[in-house]
Amino acid sequence: MVGTKNFLAWKKRICLLHKENELLEHIKGNITIPAKEKMQALAKYNKDETRSQRILIESIKDSLVPYVSKFETSKEIYDKLVDLFSVTTTEEVISLRN
Repeated sequence: MVGTKNFLAWKKRICLLHKENELLEHIKGNITIPAKEKMQALAKYNKDETRSQRILIESIKDSLVPYVSKFETSKEIYDKLVDLFSVTTTEEVISLRN
């Protein structure tokens, strides 16, 4: 992703990649971290969470990484990117067409 001009295409690609890899619940925040006692489930969660974060980080330019590097979860990273680049006003939509 470069910024607002390709945000919607980026968002669609990211959602499809996460869905294809059975990771969509990680960026939606609909997944619960398993208890420490459930070692196999926790190991799978950690592996999937790392894969989800990697997809997100590899999909953005290096110059954007500092904006999300402090976040611990893929949901936090995804939400920050959406917050930074989603178009919310009519003026922003019009500026994207030019």
